[in-house]
Amino acid sequence: MRGRHAGEKDDADHRPLTYAIAFVVVVGLVVGVLTLRDGDESASADCVASDTVRVAVAPELAPLVEKAAERADAARCVSYEVVAEPPALTSQAVTLDDAAPHVWIPDSSVWLTRVAGQLLEGVDAPRTLVRSVATSPVVLAWPKSAGEPPKTWLQALTSPAFTIGDPLSTATATAPLLAAHAEAGTSLTPAAFDTVSSAQVTLAQRQSGSTATADPAALLVETAKTGGSTVVSEQVFNASPAADSFAPVLPGAGSFALGYPVALVSDDPLHERAAEALVESLTSPKGVASLEKAGFRRPSGEPLASGSAIGEFASMTIEDAEVVADTLRRWSLIALPAQALAVIDVSEPMGERAGGSTRMGLTTEAALTGLGLMPNSWALGTWVVARKIDGKKDWKELTPIRKLDTVSGGESHRDRVVGQIKTFRKRVGGRTSLYDTTLAAYRQVQAQYDPKAVNSVIILTGGRNDDPGSISRAKLVETLKRERDPARPVVVIAIGITEDADAFALEEIAKATGGQVYLARKPEEITDVFVNSLRSRH
Repeated sequence: MRGRHAGEKDDADHRPLTYAIAFVVVVGLVVGVLTLRDGDESASADCVASDTVRVAVAPELAPLVEKAAERADAARCVSYEVVAEPPALTSQAVTLDDAAPHVWIPDSSVWLTRVAGQLLEGVDAPRTLVRSVATSPVVLAWPKSAGEPPKTWLQALTSPAFTIGDPLSTATATAPLLAAHAEAGTSLTPAAFDTVSSAQVTLAQRQSGSTATADPAALLVETAKTGGSTVVSEQVFNASPAADSFAPVLPGAGSFALGYPVALVSDDPLHERAAEALVESLTSPKGVASLEKAGFRRPSGEPLASGSAIGEFASMTIEDAEVVADTLRRWSLIALPAQALAVIDVSEPMGERAGGSTRMGLTTEAALTGLGLMPNSWALGTWVVARKIDGKKDWKELTPIRKLDTVSGGESHRDRVVGQIKTFRKRVGGRTSLYDTTLAAYRQVQAQYDPKAVNSVIILTGGRNDDPGSISRAKLVETLKRERDPARPVVVIAIGITEDADAFALEEIAKATGGQVYLARKPEEITDVFVNSLRSRH
């Protein structure tokens, strides 16, 4: 009994200490829990919507970026919102600073170059954090039944039934255009540039009858059904069942590769830390393994362990950003539908000798060459101008403004225009009545304005206004400026032929409408000047 009572006494003697320790432990736990809760609530209070980092990424890479974002050890309170978006759409948002993402992963650095040249004043260009987190070379999908493939990208551009989609919407479609330029060497000569540009025009003509697609994978499927060849990335080629009909080809063994750079659009340090954490996740061993499993190569470009379509390849580059910008600008102007009224001076000065021909002879040759560059999607009308050539009027309509593939009376509009161009030499005579005709032509195109096209008046003249009863130059320029409508722009492209052309007047007329003037001072320049004016069209 004593023993039991003694034990009870000992327990009783130690209870206050035990309770004290327990109390301290409980209090410590409670304080710790409250501290953690306070910290969480404080952190939660800091985690507002602005702490969400928006990442716009090329659609084919988006699932892998989402996984990498889940693994990323970013700054506290940061979450990622990964949006799969075509780079063309993101570039618009970045250029206009309108709902732009904080981080951008397009499929090529070409987009960053384009955006840098188009930014609104005061908007900073995206800053490249990493030049590439993955690559995929662009390959020519050549039909297995089509025989020998092209040996150069330039040959590919001019191959029958070759299509690239829309270079303004996808870097894959841009690649063959740039590759053809890169083949010409790092310092492009004017002749080489013109050769590639002409091939580019031919390709645009072929594609003008169909709507350009912005999805290379869909284009591969479509091409497999309709026949012909196209371009896709190696990653798309390996993943598409439609690839069974094609052989992957690298003309000349080289190609441009999609590069997937990571660019910081925001200047917030928090967003920069989050972007760096995302890059670290993408380039970690697990991230690289995921990219390779999906068919993307490492940034260095070595072939995949399995599934490479083409093996080793020479990566092509163009150091001059102006070549990239000019290539895309030319395509945008060529590919857009156009509505133009060509006004040809057939007054007496056009009959004078020029080289081994006459001004009119050279102009006719240039007009026929230029017409050959115009796709069927263009609408064209033709006037000739000389004082009182049509009764009291100083201009005469030879063909109305119609699409070149329009058929009337069993004859296409293109053929009808060709026939009328060939009559120019027979019409030479009379005084030059440039000013009245320019205003009439400008108003004619305004009256037939096509909101889906580039609307222009193309004037070819070899003389000066020689009509005492016409509107004055000052009054013409004033009227053009007054009637100019920014919402419905019509530009005048003025082409002066030989040194007798009134360069000053043509310059004033063109600038009053937002257009340009081109001068062919020597006879041998006339065709090139006319062709170049058609390519720029602004």
